[in-house]
Amino acid sequence: MKVVIQKDLFERSFEVFSNAEKTHGIQFIQTEILDENTMLKQHTSGINCFVIGAEKYSRSFYNSLKEGSAVIRYGVGYNAVPIDICIQKNIKVAFTPGTLTDSVAEHTFALLLGVVRKLPELHQSVKSGNWKGLTGLELKNKTIALIGYGQIGQAVAKIAKLGFGMKVVAYDIKEMNSDDLLDNYSNDFKSIVKNADIISLHLATVPDTLGFINKERIGMLKDGSIFINTARGELIIEKDFYEALDTGKIKAAGLDVFENEPYHPKSEVDFRKLDNVVLTPHCGSNTIEASTRMAELVIRNILAYYSSNEMNLIPEIKNNR
Repeated sequence: MKVVIQKDLFERSFEVFSNAEKTHGIQFIQTEILDENTMLKQHTSGINCFVIGAEKYSRSFYNSLKEGSAVIRYGVGYNAVPIDICIQKNIKVAFTPGTLTDSVAEHTFALLLGVVRKLPELHQSVKSGNWKGLTGLELKNKTIALIGYGQIGQAVAKIAKLGFGMKVVAYDIKEMNSDDLLDNYSNDFKSIVKNADIISLHLATVPDTLGFINKERIGMLKDGSIFINTARGELIIEKDFYEALDTGKIKAAGLDVFENEPYHPKSEVDFRKLDNVVLTPHCGSNTIEASTRMAELVIRNILAYYSSNEMNLIPEIKNNR
């Protein structure tokens, strides 16, 4: 069993993948991120199984894959995968659902605490030889609005309610039910965010949610609210969001994801120039525990592919078989 895998993913879960080579006889061929030429050369030599990250490979790459090939996402989001091509060519697109929920939820609060307690500024101040505290905010009794209430949104709600004593409200684009963690929920965005001190974005990235946080919806937010995004950068119109941060409509933000990754602004909109943001490099799921779970499920998907057994296919592929 030969499999092409991104080098960074192999190194991130080195022990799991190395053990799989010994235990299951899988031979991993490592390639650099987005090195489509090398990957397609391996494909020409007979390798039909690829393990990729969240990066966006070109449509021509997918068009070059043989029918029945497998693309396995080391992760949950698959918005960078051209579903139409994969359906047409019967490409088996698998993923690793449920493996990173807790890690991303915890990173959401790492960003939130970094913002409200001004941790980057305090850290730099002490390193510079200063000893001047900055006044922050408590989270207790603050209202957090969760935009998207899937597995990660629910995990964030649990931490917010039980860990910090926050009021929790939630919105989703699909029908949702209340639970004991929610003080309020609605499919009406404005009613949920208008009184929220903190907005945390957890929507799935689908055509209906691309650019969801735009100028109109930002205008519905409470003035001076705090915004956290650990979902996907494509959910936000960055120009509108930057303007809101620059004017103070949004007081501060914690961002783990961006429209272009690795982060390189398309225009003058550069979040790195702002002092009221905490930025991290799409690492919300990058914990030892989540990486182990993702790698183990990748292995199970590889074994299933080569034995013609059931894989963890993404819904769009599973429903079109």
